[in-house]
Amino acid sequence: MAKGNVLKGEEITVKDPMTGVEVIRLSPNIGNTFHPYFTQPLFSFDGKHVLVASDRTGTWQLYDLIISTGSMIQLTDEPHVQPGSALLDPNTMTAYYWADNTLKSVALDTLDEESYYTLPQGFHGSILSITGDGNLIHFAYSENLNLSMSTGKIYSHMNETLFRRPSSVIMQVNVKDKSAKAIWGEREWISHVNTSPVDSDIVCFCHEGPWHLVQRTWIVRPSTSEVWPIVETKRYVERAGHEVFTHSGRICTQYGRRKSPSHEWKCADLFINPDGSNMSMYEYKPGRKPMHVQVDSTESYGVADGAYLVGGPQNGNDYISLVKYDNGLARQKILCTHGTSWNAQNSHPHPVWFPDDSMILFTSDREGNCNVYMAPGDYETLK
Repeated sequence: MAKGNVLKGEEITVKDPMTGVEVIRLSPNIGNTFHPYFTQPLFSFDGKHVLVASDRTGTWQLYDLIISTGSMIQLTDEPHVQPGSALLDPNTMTAYYWADNTLKSVALDTLDEESYYTLPQGFHGSILSITGDGNLIHFAYSENLNLSMSTGKIYSHMNETLFRRPSSVIMQVNVKDKSAKAIWGEREWISHVNTSPVDSDIVCFCHEGPWHLVQRTWIVRPSTSEVWPIVETKRYVERAGHEVFTHSGRICTQYGRRKSPSHEWKCADLFINPDGSNMSMYEYKPGRKPMHVQVDSTESYGVADGAYLVGGPQNGNDYISLVKYDNGLARQKILCTHGTSWNAQNSHPHPVWFPDDSMILFTSDREGNCNVYMAPGDYETLK
């Protein structure tokens, strides 16, 4: 199959057995289809298009999924597309992605491609991030390492990579003139670069590794290369991660603390300005947190892949939950069963809000293949 090919939609609606919520499978159940990482922009402004990736042709390619019909338009046709790191700039309806070691784009309307930057030999690129106006791309690249602990299973090499301290650099690429500049670098494992949606001179990045062993979250100002930590944590007894920007430019991160390394974690979602001001925290009770939280446009509700409720089901990681931030508490309700296997990164649900906060998009391999699903995002109507 080639670029521009249209795959007919196959929308199927089922009622969730626990909540009764209607869950719609959007993607045709052929090969594996998933949406890129949950911190990246994936939707058109009107919520009618979402960027997804699929291996239905035998290799990973990017597609424009039309929400109203479930049809998918193939955007790329080349080897070595890195599907999880791609994003959609809704300003120009252009998808940016890595093809092997080259940063490229494809326009959704014309399917025209452009190349912008090539990684230096011996390094690999991270997820991509874009400024709110669509003019600048940020990402990190890190040194390739020969690792003894890597089994192919996710996180199997995390500690070894952390302790090897690979050389990493954060880059800024101007998509107008294709110029590039390095804005920060160090001998630390840097990943998960996120750009503020309201201030192009604020970029969040993380020191990767087990959260309780690293000062995870940092800010760099590209214009000056000033760097400072945000949500400072004490090793072994505090942790923070899965940091995302809210629509207003605040940072939301999943935070935990414990009395000592032998105690259980108490967990919360923490909101803070990039300069460290205006911090608010919402605690989960019981203490276990869900995973991969994304916040709606009002910062009043979150969505997460996991649900741990007092008196709730024991297998909490089988569910998508909606979270209400209320009076210092993160109050969860189960939205639906996601039913994924968690066997590969592609199968992680990574739920995200539609632009108007009306629906939730998530990935699951509940039917054998990975597919993308959607369900209504109304916390107040859930039991």
